[in-house]
Amino acid sequence: MRRPVTRAALAAAGVLAAVAATVAPAALRAQSSLGLQGFGYPAGQFSTRAQGTGGALGEFDPVSVVNPSALLEFGRTFAAFQYDPEFRRLTAGSVRQNNTVARFPIIAVGAPVRRKYMVGLSASTLLDRTFTAEFADTARFGDGTLAPGRQRVESNGSVADVRLAVATQPARWLRVGVSGHVLTGENRLVSSRRFDDTTNFRRIDDSTSLDYTGLAATLGLAATPVRGVQLAGSYRLGGTLKTSRNDSTISTGNAPDRAGIALRVDRVTGAVFALAYSHTRWSKMRDLGTSALEVHDATELSGGVEALGPRLGDFPLLLRLGARRRTLPFGVGGARVRETSFGGGLGLPLASGRAVGDVSLQRALRTPQGGAGPVADARERAYLLSVGFTVRP
Repeated sequence: MRRPVTRAALAAAGVLAAVAATVAPAALRAQSSLGLQGFGYPAGQFSTRAQGTGGALGEFDPVSVVNPSALLEFGRTFAAFQYDPEFRRLTAGSVRQNNTVARFPIIAVGAPVRRKYMVGLSASTLLDRTFTAEFADTARFGDGTLAPGRQRVESNGSVADVRLAVATQPARWLRVGVSGHVLTGENRLVSSRRFDDTTNFRRIDDSTSLDYTGLAATLGLAATPVRGVQLAGSYRLGGTLKTSRNDSTISTGNAPDRAGIALRVDRVTGAVFALAYSHTRWSKMRDLGTSALEVHDATELSGGVEALGPRLGDFPLLLRLGARRRTLPFGVGGARVRETSFGGGLGLPLASGRAVGDVSLQRALRTPQGGAGPVADARERAYLLSVGFTVRP
């Protein structure tokens, strides 16, 4: 008699747990990452080139998705593609877990229109929530029965940003750009439980999916007050953002606002230096989750340099170094999560300058700020590799 009742109870509990984990931060052991709490990890929407400088060149980079006025940097047709795998290790007390995640964060194209304008279309990752975790767990039933076993949780999905941008140059010293964003995506969570006692308990598999839909708009500027010095800034206004399941709206909130400003100096021959600061109001997403969702506004500070390196044939390599410190939007166990990263990269001209291959590597450390228990002792170290290709025919 126990067997069918147990299966039904576990199935119902599994579905509810899966839905709850999708709209609120799951346990640290379930997500196996400090950076993947809540609705996911903010990939940054930076190109491989910008990542090599810690994100400092993001406001000036035409492939990055933060400032639409940067489209004029190329001034001609281009297409770009990017692949970003992450290799991370979470340490919490005596527990260590390794994970690898593959991301394709940016696909972008752009072209000039009537000489005065540049139009760009891109798809990028705003939040990524892809992970796999397996751990020992014991189910407790109403009659006091304990059933030890193992639970496996898999999440696949992201919130994507599809952007249409237009940029123009009304004066020699000023560039202006505007863009509209459609936020869309899906998050599919699969949970399975295997019991050590296979005679009385069967394996349970449950899954659920959430869909995201929303809007946003961005205004971007870039000014050159004096030769060799450029200032850039952008402001993204988030509109309504909804989560739904099976065509029914579950919750309604707002996409995050973002304000960024950056300084770029190229007064030194063969080198460009940049500093950038941004503030993102992730708290506008609070209504999308349950009361357990820990969401915080986040600041980001980065600095980097891009310089000419040794020549490879007729073209020089581009060498990059950078560092970044930021707060991640979703906390865990009452603690905010801070990420500090540093690294570099290089750019390799290809096809007689008609294409560029970029590579960057960052070393990131994620630590909780506050909290108690296992969360306070947790540390996450990650290598973030990025490989990008840009074609400019």
